[in-house]
Amino acid sequence: MFNKNKVKELFMRKIGLIILISTFLFGNDINKIKETIHSNWDKVAQKNVTGLIHPDGSWMANSEGGFWNFQTVQDNKALIEDSPNTLNLKAHHINVDFYGSKKDLAYVVYYLSGSIERDGKVLISNYRTRASNLLKKEKGKWLTVGAHYSPMHSGSGVKFD
Repeated sequence: MFNKNKVKELFMRKIGLIILISTFLFGNDINKIKETIHSNWDKVAQKNVTGLIHPDGSWMANSEGGFWNFQTVQDNKALIEDSPNTLNLKAHHINVDFYGSKKDLAYVVYYLSGSIERDGKVLISNYRTRASNLLKKEKGKWLTVGAHYSPMHSGSGVKFD
């Protein structure tokens, strides 16, 4: 005989088990990715770009409204470290989803806000943008292979010069 309550109970147990396993398997990676994003923007503010861009480079579209641009690690480093501007930005509301058969790709969306300064003077006080990054896990490390930034309503995009 078909017992509706028993089927419902078994279904709920399976859902709970799936959530528990997913949290165990991916929870640590989510935290690593969030820490990496926060750490990256702290380093950018110090003009010290290290470790987040894939060694083979990355496709980027920044918030000044430019086209997609392939950047090597050296290109990205020069863009930040050689610029007269300092990006003082903080990431907020970071969301992570995993993809690929090995779950070694992460699509990360978040918001950035802060200011852009030059020689101690604020150029842009209301920098706000949407950010999306595609990260690939290699040798236990999450690296950016693609990034897109677009200004939010009432916010300002980035200025490099």
